[in-house]
Amino acid sequence: MAVVQEREDRQGLRHGRSAGARGGSAALALLCGVQLMLVLDFSIVNVALPDIARGLGFDRAGLSWVLSAYALTFGGLLLLGGRLADLLGRRRMFLVGLAVFGAGSLLGGLSVDPTMLVLMRAVQGAGGALTAPAVLSLITTTFPEGPERGRALGWFSAAGASGFAVGVLAGGLLTQIAGWRAVMFVNVPLVAAAMVLGRRLLPESSTRARGRHYDLAGALCGTAGLSAVIFGLVQIGQSGAPLAARVAPLAAGAVLLAGFVLVEARVAAPLLPLRLFRSRSLSAANGLSALTFITAGAMPLLLSLQLQQVMGFDPLLTGLAFLPSSVVVALSAQTAPRLAARVGAKPVLLAGTALVAAGAAMLVRVSGDSAYASVILPATILFGVGLGAVVTTTTIAATDRVPASDQGVVSGLLITTQQVGVALGVAVLASLASLQTQALGMPTPDAVAAGISVAFLAGAGIAAASTLVALVALPSGRNRHRSSYQRGNRSCP
Repeated sequence: MAVVQEREDRQGLRHGRSAGARGGSAALALLCGVQLMLVLDFSIVNVALPDIARGLGFDRAGLSWVLSAYALTFGGLLLLGGRLADLLGRRRMFLVGLAVFGAGSLLGGLSVDPTMLVLMRAVQGAGGALTAPAVLSLITTTFPEGPERGRALGWFSAAGASGFAVGVLAGGLLTQIAGWRAVMFVNVPLVAAAMVLGRRLLPESSTRARGRHYDLAGALCGTAGLSAVIFGLVQIGQSGAPLAARVAPLAAGAVLLAGFVLVEARVAAPLLPLRLFRSRSLSAANGLSALTFITAGAMPLLLSLQLQQVMGFDPLLTGLAFLPSSVVVALSAQTAPRLAARVGAKPVLLAGTALVAAGAAMLVRVSGDSAYASVILPATILFGVGLGAVVTTTTIAATDRVPASDQGVVSGLLITTQQVGVALGVAVLASLASLQTQALGMPTPDAVAAGISVAFLAGAGIAAASTLVALVALPSGRNRHRSSYQRGNRSCP
């Protein structure tokens, strides 16, 4: 079985390399475009929420589920989506996921009541969870290890890291011009084009399930456990939710995830092979991603509130304010692989996490009287440089030397840790800002600014903690990481 497995891995890599040589640039552009679409759908509805509330009659508590439903199914199903991509075919799951995502977008735009919109956002998230691991694993199996894969992952990371800011800009523009339904409908032609191009440009690759069994128990425990944890994190941010409603999902999720680990340790063909965690690089990269995305996930929401509720920006101007940081993230994500090839991944991650912490710390002093150009712009540029470096380099570190047969599930694992970080950041840091604002009495602009400052201070501390994780947990291994970027044609072990 191991011989068959190794042969399939090598055949998949040869197929991917030949496809990459023929049409790699077009395929990469498609995959990065889809990644951008999936990430921006987390934030594209942010500035449209007031219009959505008026149009469909949402109350304040229900309105938050327009955001949370997408995050819940997206994060909960990622591991399953990654393993399905490995077993059933990466291109196949890419196309299936896009079809589900497009259906949710179309029906979401046609929603007639709050329940329908929330359900369709959940369908969007499920489609995204099937698509996202396929996107990343198509890149890592199509482009050979070395500079070519480093450049591809740089573009992929740039698309993902800038997606939040682009979503705010696109949401503001579409809402102002065409109304809130446009933020849902805009995905439909994009999905249709991506599906047509995907069939033409992308190679099929999978580890066929000959002699293997599907890990149904692991899939159920893992999906239910992750969904319960993310639901519990969302409930933390619900100010009116009783204590039991906040604690019970987290406790249930912890029990289910413990059961998931026990199942994975016993079954012959696990959903998430625990042997992968023997890689110190993979384990550290996932932990580092989770910590960094706590701060990075909350930053667009907190800064949007700061700009609109404290500084009086309209939705379109708010979106434009994020544009410089989006450009910087893209440039940083492209530069990071080349820098890591010269000095190693660890120094790049140390610098990146430190810059994220510094950018968040600079935003602590923002008030209603602050000037965008002298305070917010330099802070977001520092933040963007650091985030671009972290996202790209952790992706390289996590997928480095992973067999082709496991690239889908490793991709799903990495994106899962990022989404758990985002959910935790939005829940905890936004709640911290709200509590501080409430403690100061009326929600005046000064009180809102004070609450947001406390949240940014906490975010800076968490980002600083991720710097310590990078220092302690990442292998120094400069030569090892350099060789992985420079190997070029060597197959995965």
